[in-house]
Amino acid sequence: MRRFLVLVIALCLIGVDHAVLAGSLPTRATMPQARTAPPTRPGPTIEAYVRPAFAARMRRLRSTILAAAARHNHPQLSGMSDREFAVVMATILYNENFGWAEELAPPLRMVTPWYQAAQQQANLSGMGANFSVWPANLRPSVAAEILAGEVPLADGSMLRVPLRVEGSQIDLTQYSDRRALFAAITAEISTDELAINYLAANLERGILRAAVEGQPISWRTLAAWHNQGIVDPVVIRANPTARDYVRRASAYVPLARALFATTGRAEMQAV
Repeated sequence: MRRFLVLVIALCLIGVDHAVLAGSLPTRATMPQARTAPPTRPGPTIEAYVRPAFAARMRRLRSTILAAAARHNHPQLSGMSDREFAVVMATILYNENFGWAEELAPPLRMVTPWYQAAQQQANLSGMGANFSVWPANLRPSVAAEILAGEVPLADGSMLRVPLRVEGSQIDLTQYSDRRALFAAITAEISTDELAINYLAANLERGILRAAVEGQPISWRTLAAWHNQGIVDPVVIRANPTARDYVRRASAYVPLARALFATTGRAEMQAV
């Protein structure tokens, strides 16, 4: 039994992003952003699995997702209605909460909550860890870019845009130590409502990046942006991690659409 548990935990840690321990402000070049690519395997079959508890959370958060979509969508640029933008958000949230490793090794599902909590606690420890945090699977470093209104472009330059994350209490000017900043951001992005607002703001950055670079915008564009920070469809197809992420996300599109198919009039009026 002990050997089995060790094996399960070891498998769970495969592909874990390395933490960034920062006493001083690291540069973007030294801060890892890409996620580990899943192993290549044949066949298009994907299990669109949603934990019952997470399904209940998503139903409870429908109004929050719709409101965030309305704040951060740019229909004239995205070509999406606010509801369609909300579907993209839900697709990403579903996809982020059931990974390829759990599908390949079902026993990992029982330790996923532990794994997620461990990453959150590492970030909150004050050591400057930069692990991704659920439910939106955002790194504190990316959330800091969102709060700063920064949109990195393909040529290495930085576009600066006015962005506001609804409900955030973080003032970047009050933090000279990135360790404290990352801990404060982790506390926010660990909260469902705030995580959704950060996600919507991040996808807004994806829309603006694609518009500036003249790239077509679809749910695939925004999914690849959230996962790998890229929007060019040629680059997305050439990137194994982004390509697999989009492939996996496609399985959740019907569930995301169904989530809002029964949205009541009261929910829509509250947006």
